[in-house]
Amino acid sequence: MHRQFPASALRRSYYSTYVTTEEQVIMYPLKALLVGCTDVVRPNLRRELSMLNVVIESEFLDGRSCLSHLLAIPGEKRLIVIQTDSTADTVQLERLNEAATGQPILSLVDPGGDPSLMVRAMRAGAAQVVRLPLESDDFRAAMQRIAIQFGHPPTESRTITVLGASEGCGASTIALNLASEIGRIRQAMCILGEGSVNFGRLANYLSIEPQLTIANLLGDYELLDLERVQRSMTKVDEYLQVIVGSYNCISPVKLTAEKTLKLLGLTKQLADVVVVDGRYVYEDLDFEFLTQMQQLVLVAKPTVPSIHNLMTLMAHLAQRECLAQQFVVINQFDSRSEDFSVRRLAEILSVPKVFTVAADIEGVRSAENCGQTLRRAAPRSRALADITRLVNAVLGLSSKTEHADWSLGAALNRVAHLVHLR
Repeated sequence: MHRQFPASALRRSYYSTYVTTEEQVIMYPLKALLVGCTDVVRPNLRRELSMLNVVIESEFLDGRSCLSHLLAIPGEKRLIVIQTDSTADTVQLERLNEAATGQPILSLVDPGGDPSLMVRAMRAGAAQVVRLPLESDDFRAAMQRIAIQFGHPPTESRTITVLGASEGCGASTIALNLASEIGRIRQAMCILGEGSVNFGRLANYLSIEPQLTIANLLGDYELLDLERVQRSMTKVDEYLQVIVGSYNCISPVKLTAEKTLKLLGLTKQLADVVVVDGRYVYEDLDFEFLTQMQQLVLVAKPTVPSIHNLMTLMAHLAQRECLAQQFVVINQFDSRSEDFSVRRLAEILSVPKVFTVAADIEGVRSAENCGQTLRRAAPRSRALADITRLVNAVLGLSSKTEHADWSLGAALNRVAHLVHLR
Protein backbone atom coordinates (compact mmCIF):
# COMPACT_ATOMS: atom_id res chain seq x y z
CA MET A 1 0.00 0.00 0.00
CA HIS A 2 1.29 3.40 -0.97
CA ARG A 3 0.37 6.70 0.63
CA GLN A 4 1.34 9.92 -1.10
CA PHE A 5 0.83 13.42 0.21
CA PRO A 6 0.72 16.71 -1.75
CA ALA A 7 3.87 18.77 -1.29
CA SER A 8 1.77 21.76 -0.27
CA ALA A 9 0.13 19.78 2.52
CA LEU A 10 3.51 18.59 3.73
CA ARG A 11 4.80 22.15 3.76
CA ARG A 12 1.83 23.36 5.79
CA SER A 13 1.83 20.51 8.27
CA TYR A 14 5.58 20.26 8.91
CA TYR A 15 6.97 23.71 8.22
CA SER A 16 4.43 26.37 9.08
CA THR A 17 5.61 26.69 12.68
CA TYR A 18 9.26 26.96 11.71
CA VAL A 19 9.39 29.27 8.70
CA THR A 20 8.05 32.81 8.51
CA THR A 21 9.88 34.25 5.50
CA GLU A 22 10.94 32.68 2.23
CA GLU A 23 14.56 33.68 2.57
CA GLN A 24 14.87 31.64 5.77
CA VAL A 25 13.98 28.31 4.15
CA ILE A 26 17.09 26.17 3.75
CA MET A 27 15.85 22.90 2.30
CA TYR A 28 17.64 19.57 2.63
CA PRO A 29 18.83 18.66 -0.88
CA LEU A 30 17.02 15.29 -1.15
CA LYS A 31 13.33 14.45 -0.79
CA ALA A 32 12.62 11.48 1.45
CA LEU A 33 10.77 8.21 0.91
CA LEU A 34 9.82 6.36 4.11
CA VAL A 35 9.66 2.58 3.95
CA GLY A 36 8.16 0.28 6.59
CA CYS A 37 8.26 2.88 9.37
CA THR A 38 6.03 1.85 12.27
CA ASP A 39 3.63 4.04 14.22
CA VAL A 40 6.09 4.03 17.13
CA VAL A 41 8.99 5.35 15.05
CA ARG A 42 7.14 7.60 12.60
CA PRO A 43 6.28 10.61 14.86
CA ASN A 44 9.88 11.17 16.02
CA LEU A 45 11.21 10.49 12.52
CA ARG A 46 8.87 13.05 10.99
CA ARG A 47 9.85 15.58 13.63
CA GLU A 48 13.56 15.09 13.01
CA LEU A 49 13.08 15.36 9.26
CA SER A 50 11.01 18.50 9.62
CA MET A 51 13.70 20.07 11.80
CA LEU A 52 16.10 19.54 8.89
CA ASN A 53 13.54 20.89 6.40
CA VAL A 54 13.32 17.57 4.58
CA VAL A 55 10.31 17.12 2.31
CA ILE A 56 8.72 13.70 2.82
CA GLU A 57 7.53 12.86 -0.66
CA SER A 58 5.86 9.51 0.02
CA GLU A 59 5.48 6.70 2.55
CA PHE A 60 5.42 2.98 1.70
CA LEU A 61 4.65 -0.19 3.58
CA ASP A 62 7.38 -2.19 1.82
CA GLY A 63 10.33 -1.99 -0.53
CA ARG A 64 8.41 -3.23 -3.57
CA SER A 65 5.99 -0.30 -3.66
CA CYS A 66 8.88 2.09 -3.02
CA LEU A 67 10.78 0.63 -5.98
CA SER A 68 7.75 1.07 -8.26
CA HIS A 69 7.68 4.75 -7.29
CA LEU A 70 11.41 5.18 -7.99
CA LEU A 71 11.11 3.53 -11.40
CA ALA A 72 8.42 6.06 -12.28
CA ILE A 73 10.86 8.97 -11.72
CA PRO A 74 14.03 7.79 -13.49
CA GLY A 75 17.17 9.85 -13.02
CA GLU A 76 15.98 11.57 -9.83
CA LYS A 77 17.62 10.90 -6.48
CA ARG A 78 15.59 10.31 -3.34
CA LEU A 79 16.65 9.58 0.21
CA ILE A 80 15.19 6.21 1.22
CA VAL A 81 14.64 5.87 4.97
CA ILE A 82 13.85 2.24 5.79
CA GLN A 83 13.13 0.72 9.18
CA THR A 84 15.07 -2.52 9.46
CA ASP A 85 13.68 -4.79 12.18
CA SER A 86 14.56 -8.24 10.86
CA THR A 87 16.65 -10.24 8.40
CA ALA A 88 13.74 -10.07 5.95
CA ASP A 89 13.96 -6.26 6.10
CA THR A 90 17.67 -6.36 5.29
CA VAL A 91 16.81 -8.47 2.24
CA GLN A 92 14.36 -5.75 1.14
CA LEU A 93 17.07 -3.15 1.71
CA GLU A 94 19.55 -5.15 -0.40
CA ARG A 95 17.09 -5.52 -3.28
CA LEU A 96 16.30 -1.81 -3.18
CA ASN A 97 19.99 -1.02 -3.26
CA GLU A 98 20.56 -3.27 -6.27
CA ALA A 99 17.46 -2.25 -8.22
CA ALA A 100 17.63 1.50 -7.50
CA THR A 101 21.32 2.09 -8.07
CA GLY A 102 22.61 5.40 -6.78
CA GLN A 103 19.75 6.06 -4.37
CA PRO A 104 21.03 6.78 -0.83
CA ILE A 105 19.53 4.56 1.85
CA LEU A 106 19.39 5.34 5.55
CA SER A 107 18.53 2.34 7.73
CA LEU A 108 16.83 2.68 11.13
CA VAL A 109 17.80 -0.24 13.36
CA ASP A 110 16.97 -1.20 16.92
CA PRO A 111 19.98 -3.34 17.89
CA GLY A 112 18.30 -4.52 21.09
CA GLY A 113 16.60 -7.49 19.44
CA ASP A 114 19.46 -8.51 17.14
CA PRO A 115 22.80 -6.65 17.48
CA SER A 116 23.95 -8.04 14.13
CA LEU A 117 21.24 -6.10 12.24
CA MET A 118 23.34 -2.93 12.12
CA VAL A 119 26.19 -4.72 10.35
CA ARG A 120 23.75 -6.59 8.09
CA ALA A 121 22.09 -3.32 7.08
CA MET A 122 25.47 -1.87 6.09
CA ARG A 123 26.35 -5.01 4.13
CA ALA A 124 22.99 -4.79 2.37
CA GLY A 125 23.85 -1.31 1.05
CA ALA A 126 22.75 1.28 3.62
CA ALA A 127 24.78 4.48 3.27
CA GLN A 128 24.20 5.21 6.96
CA VAL A 129 22.72 3.26 9.86
CA VAL A 130 21.00 5.03 12.78
CA ARG A 131 20.07 3.35 16.04
CA LEU A 132 16.53 3.35 17.41
CA PRO A 133 15.17 5.06 19.38
CA LEU A 134 16.27 8.11 17.43
CA GLU A 135 18.76 10.51 18.95
CA SER A 136 18.78 13.93 17.28
CA ASP A 137 22.54 14.45 17.08
CA ASP A 138 23.18 10.97 15.69
CA PHE A 139 20.39 11.27 13.14
CA ARG A 140 21.47 14.71 11.93
CA ALA A 141 25.09 13.63 11.60
CA ALA A 142 23.98 10.70 9.43
CA MET A 143 21.79 12.94 7.28
CA GLN A 144 24.57 15.43 6.71
CA ARG A 145 27.02 12.66 5.81
CA ILE A 146 24.58 11.21 3.25
CA ALA A 147 24.12 14.63 1.63
CA ILE A 148 27.88 15.03 1.32
CA GLN A 149 28.47 11.45 0.12
CA PHE A 150 25.92 11.81 -2.66
CA GLY A 151 27.13 15.14 -3.97
CA HIS A 152 24.67 17.43 -2.23
CA PRO A 153 26.51 19.11 0.64
CA PRO A 154 24.04 21.12 2.74
CA THR A 155 24.33 24.89 2.55
CA GLU A 156 26.87 25.83 5.18
CA SER A 157 26.27 29.08 6.98
CA ARG A 158 29.18 31.44 7.39
CA THR A 159 29.90 31.91 11.10
CA ILE A 160 31.64 35.06 12.34
CA THR A 161 32.43 36.06 15.91
CA VAL A 162 33.37 39.62 16.86
CA LEU A 163 35.68 39.68 19.88
CA GLY A 164 36.71 42.71 21.90
CA ALA A 165 40.21 42.69 23.33
CA SER A 166 39.13 44.98 26.16
CA GLU A 167 36.01 46.53 27.63
CA GLY A 168 34.93 49.74 25.94
CA CYS A 169 36.59 49.05 22.59
CA GLY A 170 33.20 49.09 20.82
CA ALA A 171 33.07 45.46 19.69
CA SER A 172 29.30 45.24 20.20
CA THR A 173 28.73 48.32 18.04
CA ILE A 174 30.91 46.83 15.32
CA ALA A 175 29.16 43.44 15.61
CA LEU A 176 25.72 45.01 15.20
CA ASN A 177 26.66 47.16 12.22
CA LEU A 178 28.79 44.42 10.65
CA ALA A 179 25.76 42.09 10.69
CA SER A 180 23.48 44.82 9.38
CA GLU A 181 25.83 45.65 6.49
CA ILE A 182 26.34 41.97 5.63
CA GLY A 183 22.58 41.55 5.28
CA ARG A 184 22.25 44.74 3.24
CA ILE A 185 25.08 43.97 0.82
CA ARG A 186 24.06 40.34 0.33
CA GLN A 187 20.34 41.14 0.42
CA ALA A 188 19.87 37.97 2.46
CA MET A 189 18.98 37.47 6.09
CA CYS A 190 21.80 37.73 8.63
CA ILE A 191 21.40 36.76 12.28
CA LEU A 192 23.24 38.49 15.13
CA GLY A 193 23.52 36.51 18.36
CA GLU A 194 24.61 37.96 21.70
CA GLY A 195 27.36 36.15 23.57
CA SER A 196 26.57 37.78 26.93
CA VAL A 197 23.82 35.32 27.77
CA ASN A 198 23.31 36.00 31.50
CA PHE A 199 23.11 39.78 31.21
CA GLY A 200 23.11 41.24 27.72
CA ARG A 201 22.99 44.74 26.34
CA LEU A 202 21.70 44.31 22.81
CA ALA A 203 17.97 44.38 23.66
CA ASN A 204 18.28 47.64 25.59
CA TYR A 205 20.53 49.08 22.89
CA LEU A 206 17.88 48.38 20.24
CA SER A 207 14.86 49.08 22.53
CA ILE A 208 13.31 45.67 21.87
CA GLU A 209 11.58 43.20 24.18
CA PRO A 210 11.81 39.68 22.68
CA GLN A 211 9.54 36.92 23.97
CA LEU A 212 12.50 34.60 24.46
CA THR A 213 16.16 35.29 25.17
CA ILE A 214 19.19 33.04 24.77
CA ALA A 215 19.04 32.56 28.54
CA ASN A 216 15.49 31.20 28.15
CA LEU A 217 16.53 28.92 25.29
CA LEU A 218 19.48 27.42 27.14
CA GLY A 219 17.72 27.40 30.52
CA ASP A 220 15.02 25.12 29.05
CA TYR A 221 17.54 23.05 27.11
CA GLU A 222 15.23 20.03 26.82
CA LEU A 223 12.81 22.19 24.80
CA LEU A 224 15.46 23.72 22.55
CA ASP A 225 14.47 23.26 18.92
CA LEU A 226 14.24 25.23 15.71
CA GLU A 227 10.78 26.57 16.52
CA ARG A 228 11.90 28.13 19.83
CA VAL A 229 14.97 29.65 18.19
CA GLN A 230 12.69 31.13 15.52
CA ARG A 231 10.42 32.59 18.21
CA SER A 232 13.38 34.21 19.97
CA MET A 233 14.43 36.17 16.88
CA THR A 234 13.54 39.86 16.52
CA LYS A 235 13.68 41.61 13.17
CA VAL A 236 15.67 44.85 13.37
CA ASP A 237 16.22 45.67 9.70
CA GLU A 238 15.04 44.19 6.43
CA TYR A 239 17.92 41.72 6.40
CA LEU A 240 18.86 41.58 10.08
CA GLN A 241 17.43 39.58 12.96
CA VAL A 242 18.85 39.38 16.47
CA ILE A 243 18.83 36.86 19.30
CA VAL A 244 19.64 38.56 22.59
CA GLY A 245 20.85 37.69 26.06
CA SER A 246 18.87 38.31 29.23
CA TYR A 247 17.97 42.01 29.38
CA ASN A 248 15.52 42.59 32.24
CA CYS A 249 17.34 40.54 34.88
CA ILE A 250 20.59 38.67 35.49
CA SER A 251 19.90 35.03 34.59
CA PRO A 252 22.13 32.40 36.25
CA VAL A 253 22.36 30.09 33.23
CA LYS A 254 25.21 27.58 33.28
CA LEU A 255 26.74 27.39 29.82
CA THR A 256 28.16 24.19 28.37
CA ALA A 257 29.70 23.37 25.00
CA GLU A 258 26.79 21.02 24.26
CA LYS A 259 24.22 23.77 24.80
CA THR A 260 25.98 26.54 22.95
CA LEU A 261 26.96 24.41 19.96
CA LYS A 262 23.45 23.03 19.61
CA LEU A 263 22.03 26.56 19.63
CA LEU A 264 24.61 27.59 17.04
CA GLY A 265 23.69 24.63 14.85
CA LEU A 266 19.99 25.49 14.96
CA THR A 267 20.64 29.17 14.26
CA LYS A 268 22.75 28.29 11.21
CA GLN A 269 19.68 26.63 9.69
CA LEU A 270 17.89 30.00 9.62
CA ALA A 271 20.40 32.23 7.80
CA ASP A 272 23.39 32.08 5.46
CA VAL A 273 25.47 34.24 7.79
CA VAL A 274 25.48 34.17 11.60
CA VAL A 275 27.41 36.86 13.49
CA VAL A 276 28.10 36.42 17.22
CA ASP A 277 28.91 39.32 19.51
CA GLY A 278 31.43 37.51 21.72
CA ARG A 279 31.43 37.86 25.47
CA TYR A 280 34.37 39.23 27.49
CA VAL A 281 34.99 35.90 29.23
CA TYR A 282 37.78 33.75 27.87
CA GLU A 283 37.27 30.32 29.39
CA ASP A 284 37.80 26.89 27.83
CA LEU A 285 34.16 26.93 26.73
CA ASP A 286 34.69 30.18 24.81
CA PHE A 287 37.74 28.90 22.97
CA GLU A 288 35.96 25.64 22.15
CA PHE A 289 33.14 27.73 20.67
CA LEU A 290 35.61 29.82 18.67
CA THR A 291 37.06 26.73 17.03
CA GLN A 292 33.67 26.32 15.31
CA MET A 293 33.93 29.76 13.70
CA GLN A 294 35.03 30.37 10.14
CA GLN A 295 36.01 34.00 10.71
CA LEU A 296 36.97 36.14 13.71
CA VAL A 297 36.90 39.93 13.89
CA LEU A 298 39.27 40.99 16.69
CA VAL A 299 38.65 44.51 17.96
CA ALA A 300 40.87 46.79 20.03
CA LYS A 301 41.10 50.53 20.54
CA PRO A 302 44.25 52.61 19.95
CA THR A 303 45.67 52.49 23.47
CA VAL A 304 48.68 50.58 24.78
CA PRO A 305 46.67 48.37 27.21
CA SER A 306 44.08 47.46 24.56
CA ILE A 307 46.75 46.63 21.94
CA HIS A 308 48.59 44.53 24.51
CA ASN A 309 45.37 42.64 25.32
CA LEU A 310 44.82 42.05 21.61
CA MET A 311 48.31 40.56 21.24
CA THR A 312 47.66 38.26 24.20
CA LEU A 313 44.32 37.16 22.74
CA MET A 314 45.86 36.45 19.33
CA ALA A 315 48.66 34.41 20.93
CA HIS A 316 46.13 32.37 22.89
CA LEU A 317 44.07 31.69 19.76
CA ALA A 318 47.23 30.43 18.06
CA GLN A 319 48.00 28.14 21.01
CA ARG A 320 44.48 26.74 20.81
CA GLU A 321 45.01 26.09 17.09
CA CYS A 322 42.00 28.17 16.14
CA LEU A 323 41.95 28.01 12.34
CA ALA A 324 39.40 30.77 11.72
CA GLN A 325 40.36 33.57 9.35
CA GLN A 326 41.18 36.63 11.45
CA PHE A 327 40.50 40.32 10.78
CA VAL A 328 42.22 42.76 13.14
CA VAL A 329 40.27 45.98 13.68
CA ILE A 330 41.34 49.12 15.54
CA ASN A 331 38.19 50.97 16.53
CA GLN A 332 37.87 54.66 17.44
CA PHE A 333 40.87 55.29 15.21
CA ASP A 334 42.32 58.76 14.62
CA SER A 335 44.31 58.87 11.40
CA ARG A 336 46.20 61.93 12.68
CA SER A 337 47.79 59.94 15.50
CA GLU A 338 51.53 59.45 15.05
CA ASP A 339 51.80 56.85 17.82
CA PHE A 340 49.36 54.41 16.21
CA SER A 341 49.75 54.51 12.46
CA VAL A 342 48.24 51.65 10.44
CA ARG A 343 51.65 50.56 9.25
CA ARG A 344 53.13 50.56 12.75
CA LEU A 345 50.17 48.63 14.17
CA ALA A 346 50.50 45.96 11.47
CA GLU A 347 54.18 45.54 12.37
CA ILE A 348 53.49 45.30 16.11
CA LEU A 349 50.67 42.78 15.65
CA SER A 350 52.50 40.81 12.93
CA VAL A 351 49.51 40.86 10.57
CA PRO A 352 49.47 41.75 6.85
CA LYS A 353 46.61 44.23 7.23
CA VAL A 354 44.98 46.21 9.99
CA PHE A 355 41.46 47.52 9.46
CA THR A 356 40.48 50.76 11.14
CA VAL A 357 37.11 52.23 12.10
CA ALA A 358 37.13 56.00 12.45
CA ALA A 359 36.35 57.65 15.75
CA ASP A 360 32.85 59.02 15.19
CA ILE A 361 31.48 59.92 18.59
CA GLU A 362 28.47 61.85 17.30
CA GLY A 363 27.38 59.20 14.78
CA VAL A 364 27.72 56.30 17.21
CA ARG A 365 25.99 58.23 20.01
CA SER A 366 23.13 59.15 17.70
CA ALA A 367 22.63 55.49 16.77
CA GLU A 368 22.75 54.39 20.41
CA ASN A 369 20.25 57.01 21.53
CA CYS A 370 17.87 56.10 18.71
CA GLY A 371 18.29 52.35 19.22
CA GLN A 372 19.24 51.92 15.56
CA THR A 373 22.05 50.79 13.32
CA LEU A 374 24.45 53.39 11.93
CA ARG A 375 22.94 52.90 8.47
CA ARG A 376 19.59 54.14 9.78
CA ALA A 377 20.68 56.76 12.31
CA ALA A 378 23.82 58.17 10.70
CA PRO A 379 24.16 56.98 7.10
CA ARG A 380 27.01 59.43 6.42
CA SER A 381 29.02 58.23 9.42
CA ARG A 382 32.76 57.78 8.83
CA ALA A 383 32.65 54.76 11.11
CA LEU A 384 29.94 53.19 8.94
CA ALA A 385 32.02 53.69 5.80
CA ASP A 386 34.93 51.87 7.45
CA ILE A 387 32.69 49.04 8.70
CA THR A 388 31.32 48.61 5.19
CA ARG A 389 34.88 48.24 3.87
CA LEU A 390 35.51 45.64 6.57
CA VAL A 391 32.36 43.77 5.52
CA ASN A 392 33.54 43.61 1.92
CA ALA A 393 36.85 42.15 3.07
CA VAL A 394 35.05 39.58 5.24
CA LEU A 395 32.79 38.61 2.34
CA GLY A 396 35.71 38.51 -0.08
CA LEU A 397 34.43 41.33 -2.28
CA SER A 398 36.80 43.60 -4.16
CA SER A 399 36.54 47.37 -3.93
CA LYS A 400 35.04 47.41 -7.43
CA THR A 401 32.11 45.33 -6.20
CA GLU A 402 31.81 47.13 -2.87
CA HIS A 403 28.22 48.10 -3.55
CA ALA A 404 27.39 45.03 -5.61
CA ASP A 405 23.99 43.53 -5.04
CA TRP A 406 24.15 39.78 -4.49
CA SER A 407 20.44 39.36 -5.12
CA LEU A 408 19.68 37.60 -8.41
CA GLY A 409 16.29 39.25 -8.49
CA ALA A 410 17.82 42.71 -8.21
CA ALA A 411 20.36 41.88 -10.92
CA LEU A 412 17.58 40.79 -13.27
CA ASN A 413 15.69 43.96 -12.50
CA ARG A 414 18.71 46.03 -13.50
CA VAL A 415 19.04 44.10 -16.76
CA ALA A 416 15.34 44.62 -17.47
CA HIS A 417 15.73 48.33 -16.76
CA LEU A 418 18.62 48.63 -19.24
CA VAL A 419 16.66 46.78 -21.91
CA HIS A 420 13.72 49.12 -21.32
CA LEU A 421 15.97 52.16 -21.73
CA ARG A 422 17.11 50.88 -25.12
